[in-house]
Amino acid sequence: MQRFTIQLLFTTDGGMMEEGAGLSRKDRRRATIRAEILSAARELLLEVGPEAISLRQVARRADFSPGALYTYFSSRDEIIASLFKESFERLDSYLRRVPLTLSPEKRVVELGLAYMDFAPENPMDPRCILLATSTELPPASGKAVGLEAASLIGQTFREGMEQGVFSSASGLSAPEMAYGCWALVHGLVSVGGIDTSQVAEEVAAVPRRIIEAFVAFLMT
Repeated sequence: MQRFTIQLLFTTDGGMMEEGAGLSRKDRRRATIRAEILSAARELLLEVGPEAISLRQVARRADFSPGALYTYFSSRDEIIASLFKESFERLDSYLRRVPLTLSPEKRVVELGLAYMDFAPENPMDPRCILLATSTELPPASGKAVGLEAASLIGQTFREGMEQGVFSSASGLSAPEMAYGCWALVHGLVSVGGIDTSQVAEEVAAVPRRIIEAFVAFLMT
């Protein structure tokens, strides 16, 4: 029996809508099945890596016949490209929620917190994005979107340096500040998945306070 899921998308005003709203019933069903295939393929991608994925494996995992899979995807490369593209676009959508009108130091904090929302709400996506950095991606993989999302942080630090918000006294360049911030936030996400309740008096954190402290250090 085929498995089905309902996907939700954000509307332009921040609400949510069912994917395919406005499409015919047939097209909505097709979109749902396509999403289910990609969900199965994502599991395989993280288990065996993109080089080892085959259409036959994906079909088996998604409870499809290999022939039926071609109704939705023309090739293995199209599936892999779609997986990376989805991950990049989801990350981009979270980071784009941060207003560009914020001052650089506040924008850095909010970008970090946006990533911390993104990671636990989409646990497979960060792993796919990390995998993408060591993989030669097929065409239409959305890599450009991923690079634009990453550059938002670098651009914010560069802007802050130009405005005198961030100090060169730290000895760090804008790209190094961006790298350090990304590493800090990714570490917070990783440690956030560990149960520290038994050592809460010795090890505890409010992510916003830590990111703000890092940013404050760069301003001195």
